[in-house]
Amino acid sequence: MFALRIFSRLGRTLFEVFVVGLAVWPNATLMAQPLGPAQVQPGVLAHNSVTLDDFINSAIQQERRLTDLMRNLEPIVETYIQEEKPDSHLVTSPKTDDYFLSRLDLTGNAPAILAFADQGQGSEKKLLKNAEPFAAVGFVQALFPDLDHFDRRNYKFEFVRWEVLGEVRCAALDVKPRENSGNRGFVGRIWVEDQDFNIVRFKGAHTSGEFSKRAFHFDSWRLNTLSMMWMPAYVYTEESDPHDPSSHGLWFKAQTRIWGYDPEHAGDHREFAKSLTDTPAWVDPKRHEASQDLSPAYTLGKTTYTAEDDVVERLQVTGLMAPDGEVDEILQTVTKNLLITNALDIAAVRCRVLLTTPLESFVVGRTIVLSRGLLDVLPDEATLAAVLAHELAHIVLGHSIGDAYLSGFTLPFSDLEIFTHFNLRFDPAQEADADKKGLELFSKSPYRAQLANAGLFLEALEARSPQLPNLLHGRFSNDFGRSHLVGMQALTNFPKHLQMDRLDQNSALPLGSRITVDPWSDRVEMLKNQPVHPLIASEKMLFEVSPFFPYLKRLNGHEKDGHEKAQAGTKP
Repeated sequence: MFALRIFSRLGRTLFEVFVVGLAVWPNATLMAQPLGPAQVQPGVLAHNSVTLDDFINSAIQQERRLTDLMRNLEPIVETYIQEEKPDSHLVTSPKTDDYFLSRLDLTGNAPAILAFADQGQGSEKKLLKNAEPFAAVGFVQALFPDLDHFDRRNYKFEFVRWEVLGEVRCAALDVKPRENSGNRGFVGRIWVEDQDFNIVRFKGAHTSGEFSKRAFHFDSWRLNTLSMMWMPAYVYTEESDPHDPSSHGLWFKAQTRIWGYDPEHAGDHREFAKSLTDTPAWVDPKRHEASQDLSPAYTLGKTTYTAEDDVVERLQVTGLMAPDGEVDEILQTVTKNLLITNALDIAAVRCRVLLTTPLESFVVGRTIVLSRGLLDVLPDEATLAAVLAHELAHIVLGHSIGDAYLSGFTLPFSDLEIFTHFNLRFDPAQEADADKKGLELFSKSPYRAQLANAGLFLEALEARSPQLPNLLHGRFSNDFGRSHLVGMQALTNFPKHLQMDRLDQNSALPLGSRITVDPWSDRVEMLKNQPVHPLIASEKMLFEVSPFFPYLKRLNGHEKDGHEKAQAGTKP
């Protein structure tokens, strides 16, 4: 099984040395000569006695510590790309899209990716020298300013000003290669936080050699997820049209997300392979029906977990599913509204979140799974209820895959082949029946007066589906744009009234509008910000890639102290 446990004994030892060393290192860099009065705002900078030269040296050393740490990890890297075309109503709109999902491998001489196989394709290791212009490894370059040569020998640094990103005060520095370095590598701006001297953001481009051929202008962000370390989390990439630079036209834009740094502690019940003892095991009430006695099947030598639980666990250990959390509870509340108003007594129906971008929803046993990308673009709770009603209908009609089928997944196989082993698709007749039943469930629910909102979302989905095949391609289930809710839309008989240029129609949201992911723990949270009403039609960005601008903040003492508890499976 591929990479179920990333940290070896040696890797964990190195990791502890890095973190312990960081706890005492910054104080050693403080010097007697402070930054000039034009550069320092008194009373704000935590280390007022550090010089500019030592500030830069500290940032370089901290970046080296981060890259050394990253060589012991294999996080998941996901890149979703949308190529653009001119649009008379929206300025530009998607023309086509592309998608990469892989693990990052920094153990060799150059960054490499280990791609997840899709539709029977085997895993493939692609190095930079063999990559095409839209290759996953080209976007991986933007996780670091320069992986192996980021130092004062190869780069010039110039202080620009102090800036505050979220709650973090940073020094903004312009960076460019020195003449004797052959003008290789990164040119742009970096933001270095003022306490531990981590680079928390950098934007620019790689300028020469293989970098310039396959790397583009990017804006790369890091989050404080572990002690005082800031780990790569988001990259937004955008490039103008190379065939007509004078037109200022947009060629493509892309989002890259990184997560899955700590797979060793992933999963809801990591002891799922542990045998029972003579003492009856505690059973999680969220996952199993209440019972005074264990089933005869749960005897000595057996486990308390069903094949459905094992599939969910495997998805979490692979890094593709979020741990159980508050977003699941929100989805389950909407599902309970559907069950109660339809007088359905179905126990142990639960909801989970897939961490990937493609719009996807499916059921495994009595578990309803929705992807993060789907949750991002849904405009309101009524549309969410329509999606859940369709999946709940599969469970009501008995379409969900049972234990007999799921138990076949217990054989070992690589994480990178998980898409080829988990086929959770239904045939067209079952999808049509689920549409009918789902519409019936929805029409009796508290959301029935907002059916037109769901219809508007489906119209927007239909309008965008020819341009976004990768966004609508289900890796585990049927393609979202071709099967899910299509029959439900036809049964509503609503006249089509979608107009892309109308500001009062909120038919779908941009990607990244609702869900945030903790890159270290894989936990997901719902954004609490209020929706911003567009002032012009081009700001609506239905199903589109949008720039990242996370609110940066440091882990407080409670969160740092509670990290080991979070690893043990408790909520942070």
